Amino acid sequence: MIDTEQTAAKDSVDNSTPNEGKTSSAVQDTKEKPLSKNQIKKRKRLEKLTEIKKRKKIQQKERKRAKAIAEGRDLDEERRLQEERAKSGEGKKKRLEKNKLRMKNAETSFKVCVDCGFDDLMTEKETNSLANQLRYCYATNNRSPNPVYISASGIGGNNPTYLPLKKLDGFPDTWDKKGFRFSEKKLEELHEKSSLVYLTSDSSNTIEHLDDSKTYVIGGIVDRNRLKRTTIEKAEKLGIQTAKLPIDEYLKLCATKVLTVNHVFDILLKYRQNGNDWKKAMLAVLPQRKDITEKEEAPVVNEDSSANGDSGSGEKETND
Repeated sequence: MIDTEQTAAKDSVDNSTPNEGKTSSAVQDTKEKPLSKNQIKKRKRLEKLTEIKKRKKIQQKERKRAKAIAEGRDLDEERRLQEERAKSGEGKKKRLEKNKLRMKNAETSFKVCVDCGFDDLMTEKETNSLANQLRYCYATNNRSPNPVYISASGIGGNNPTYLPLKKLDGFPDTWDKKGFRFSEKKLEELHEKSSLVYLTSDSSNTIEHLDDSKTYVIGGIVDRNRLKRTTIEKAEKLGIQTAKLPIDEYLKLCATKVLTVNHVFDILLKYRQNGNDWKKAMLAVLPQRKDITEKEEAPVVNEDSSANGDSGSGEKETND
């Protein structure tokens, strides 16, 4: 009986030893494997950036403290009060009340809808770019004292543009509370067509005033100048009114007139904020690289074009 057990134990050791030896050898090889030159460079670069970031943070704190001392403020006391408000929930309550008042102001304004029904025409790089543009729109609207309600149609689930947004903290609940909602419904299903104005640079109508009873549609398309006339053809097929921003009436653009979704949105928002001044709105938003020159003479615009505008990717702009 003893001989049998010893033989079995020996066989077990003999059978397991090669595999265990290989595993041990693999682990050892992994540990001893030297880093490549590129890996060493990346590690050093990361360490340097981390150190710079720490140093900048310290310098920022020192500047903040020096400024507080010069103003006769007690930073320690301010920090203590801030912590007390955070524990009591007072700070959060104030932010919610402030946001509620801001969005109440939006109820009397025009609305904006980004038509995201073009994902099947775009590459992954382009849908990722569109997702970033939606983030810019949300951020701008969230900072504005005069926000508007924004919707995005034809987006949700496993939609290519929607997937990067789903990775964001608090999305979509936080966005919804700030007046930005998403829907898988098509544009014509989400809104009454009679209330829509599709903004596209291909339109023959030029906008003069924004109508607070309208929802202005920005084409959610990053076409890289490939998909010309896509937005106006869709609007005409659906029987939706079209319009373009009065860029030519106020400015001379030496470069392309192509605009991103967030550029068009920002122009609409600036127009609402600055007392309905198109020129100021466009000069505040359009990139300097477009070599903008102001036109001196007052523009002549169609008097009946209160529902006209310029497409978000209607003046189609590529993203760098």
